[in-house]
Amino acid sequence: MDPRVAARETLRYLDRNGVDAEPLMSKAELSRGQLSLEGGGVSVISQCRFLELAAIEAKDSLLGLHAAAEMDMRAIGILFYLTAASATVADALDHLARYAGTTNEAVQVELFRGKCETVLTARHVPAINEPSRQFAEFIALAVIRTLARATNHDFAPSRITFVHARNSDLRDIHRVLRCPVDFMHATNSWVLPQSVMELPIVSEDNHLLRILEAHADDLLSERRKAAGLRSMVEDHLLKALPSGRVQAPAFAGQLGMSTRSFARQLAREGTSFSKILDDLRNHLALRYLEDERVSLQQIAWLLGYSELAAFNHAFKRWFAVPPRRARNQPSLLSSV
Repeated sequence: MDPRVAARETLRYLDRNGVDAEPLMSKAELSRGQLSLEGGGVSVISQCRFLELAAIEAKDSLLGLHAAAEMDMRAIGILFYLTAASATVADALDHLARYAGTTNEAVQVELFRGKCETVLTARHVPAINEPSRQFAEFIALAVIRTLARATNHDFAPSRITFVHARNSDLRDIHRVLRCPVDFMHATNSWVLPQSVMELPIVSEDNHLLRILEAHADDLLSERRKAAGLRSMVEDHLLKALPSGRVQAPAFAGQLGMSTRSFARQLAREGTSFSKILDDLRNHLALRYLEDERVSLQQIAWLLGYSELAAFNHAFKRWFAVPPRRARNQPSLLSSV
């Protein structure tokens, strides 16, 4: 989703409700010009900050959901039209995961397919320390509304998870999202039963889809060039870590580069493949440890380690304590 969409829809929500948005935009380092269709880029950090400030000023703790509920879904842009031209929900989610980077390189979208359900996850890459409750809830409802409109079906996931905590308005959250919701989870995610994945898209248009895919491929190429090689490596690693196939030569080959050229380009950006891999594992380890439903063995696998002992050794190198002790003493996690 275009980084401006949530902030733009929040601004419209404030304007409709007579709330002065200018001081809030100033604090978030935004302007109306940036949020216009012709405006420049907006960072995810500024957007999240603006939504949180707006919720406080409007005295609306569900502002993200309310703004998403009133949005014209076409405002989402190319991701909406890719969804609308797809054949099924499964195809639409494939397009969403593949092309999310066309509009927002800071949010990584992934699909995990099981026999009975599919999990769509979204995470900030790199992680941000800015509160993002309103932004995450805005995106959650925007995805549901997009799929509901595309299928002309009374759509609801099996459940939704959020990284953030919420201790109030839980009944209203469940009423709006219409499914079980878990908070303080490892990822923001939508869990979809197989019956939903097979739903047809009523506006399927294969000819239009080919045109949109070509345009989206061009947008991805342009963004990757602008973002630099490090961003591409991080994207690759997020998908490849659980498989354990995270060797630099293999990835260099996928890019049509020699291993030496690949290393030289990363060095120009002040990093290396091994450092990117280590930093990413470090960050993800902390995120996974916060979710007690994920075992240490599963975390080791998710991070691409063949054995739990290898994960234990790496974690102690990073934080000077073993992962089991860090999980059992949350104060240790909050201090690193």
